Amino acid sequence: MAKCTSTRARWRAALLAAVLASTLSALLALAGCTSAGSGAPSSNGADPKAASAPVDLELASDTALPPVDTAPNGSTNAATYEGVDPRGIPHYASVELSSADADLLRRAYGIEDPHRLYVSDSTEEGNLKYDTQRKRCLTCYVNSYRIGYVSVRRPGESWDQAERRVRATTPTYFTGGTTPSSTSTADLDPEVRPLAEAMMRDARADGFRFQVTATYRSPLREAFLLSEGRGRTHTLTSNHSYGRALDIVVDDGDRGHEQTRRDWIAFRRWVTRYRTPSGESFRVLGSLDHTWDWPHVELPSSTIGFGSIDEAIARARTCLAPGAVMPCNFPPHLPANLSHPLVQ
Repeated sequence: MAKCTSTRARWRAALLAAVLASTLSALLALAGCTSAGSGAPSSNGADPKAASAPVDLELASDTALPPVDTAPNGSTNAATYEGVDPRGIPHYASVELSSADADLLRRAYGIEDPHRLYVSDSTEEGNLKYDTQRKRCLTCYVNSYRIGYVSVRRPGESWDQAERRVRATTPTYFTGGTTPSSTSTADLDPEVRPLAEAMMRDARADGFRFQVTATYRSPLREAFLLSEGRGRTHTLTSNHSYGRALDIVVDDGDRGHEQTRRDWIAFRRWVTRYRTPSGESFRVLGSLDHTWDWPHVELPSSTIGFGSIDEAIARARTCLAPGAVMPCNFPPHLPANLSHPLVQ
């Protein structure tokens, strides 16, 4: 018995040493991958130093994924992939999905890699988004898509494929239909229009000077902007296509003028504190004094988009079922006379 016990002890010690050696090797590899310093973003929004790192966590097949985040009932824990970290990097989902659920997300919503999903914290409701590449720094702009939103993405096409197709297409191909873009509040969602008009009356009464440069934009117009490039947009999905967003330019619109910039920041602070009669709040993109889209003001809806991966999977199961009448994407609520082509 003593000999048997001694043999077991030696076997356990050898196994522990092997595990420790393997763990140390993995940690050293990870340190080598993440040691690249920060740098200016490249023209396509990627961090050039991060791109040149020796190992890419997203692509290396032999690199372990982060721990699986699941709720006690086995569903995904949305709290683990909400918002961004102190560097401005999204908390991308680290959940492990079944092959069936991953296939549902791919077929219904064009998601190639569920580990690039996250819930944006730019609105109180949150919104499930998909990045076609991982963001690596605060100023590394990447293309993000709101899951379940109408767009020019074709059935069966992934977001990655749609993005490449749009970028390879001449911008003038995307005509936007009869109403590619509007500056009239009459083309907003009929439920949003009176709220937006009341907000702007109150803003003017408080001394702000501004003009509306866009309200409704069709999915084709969004595709035109992405195809044209110049950093004007980083998405094919927008609350503009739902008549729930406006572009509002303050003063003369030139933020190089100190007074204009101060007034614009003051307006962004004012509009985010403004409340509709039902207590809803308007939202802006980015922070009050730093954003890639200064004019954008939106009134999100908790009934458009998803707050978690589980919600998206549940709708996919229904919308992809044989004989289903529910669309996978959320249809917009727009004025009856408004043309909105390619709403899929």
